[in-house]
Amino acid sequence: MRTNVFRLTAGAACAVLLAAAALLFAQVPPEVRAKAAPLFDALAKIELEAAHPPQAAAAPNSRRPEPGSRSLTFSEDELNAYAACRLESEPFVKSAVLKLLAGNKVEGRIGIDLGKPQASGLVPQKQDLLFAARFETKDGRIRIDMDRLYLGTQEISPAFIDLVIGIVSGLEGVKATTLKDWYDLPRGVQRLESRPGQVVVIY
Repeated sequence: MRTNVFRLTAGAACAVLLAAAALLFAQVPPEVRAKAAPLFDALAKIELEAAHPPQAAAAPNSRRPEPGSRSLTFSEDELNAYAACRLESEPFVKSAVLKLLAGNKVEGRIGIDLGKPQASGLVPQKQDLLFAARFETKDGRIRIDMDRLYLGTQEISPAFIDLVIGIVSGLEGVKATTLKDWYDLPRGVQRLESRPGQVVVIY
């Protein structure tokens, strides 16, 4: 299934805020791969543990930690490196830079290249989306509440993006989504929290 335009806005934020580990990123510079590696490794271990919980018989005196009782913290730089790796194979989203704020708030810039004439007729083919948003996570899911959204220097309504999502989804034959839909976090991740310059993965 091809990426729909959700990833131009909330989807890019969600994907950058820990979509799933395990993509190849051979074109990304080695220093960026190295910076992203701790986050990829952590998500892979969390997912593996969730898929294969330890057997009680193997460790009769040990208790498995309760979901949501552990956390790992990653820097904004690590998250942006992770974004660069994740976005390498995306057809529309070419870059994403996020600024993490307190209270589960995030600001960012997303570089898009819609490419297809059908899609690029809706908005300029190549453009930057700037946004300020809040995210909510619970029970392994995430959704975005967009506060401000700009296409270049022009402020636009999130409702316009939902319209674009619907049109492009129809062109690509995929189910339309909206900015406020809930989306799955990587398996095993229960919640996310943001602090200035940091993201906390709770699992």
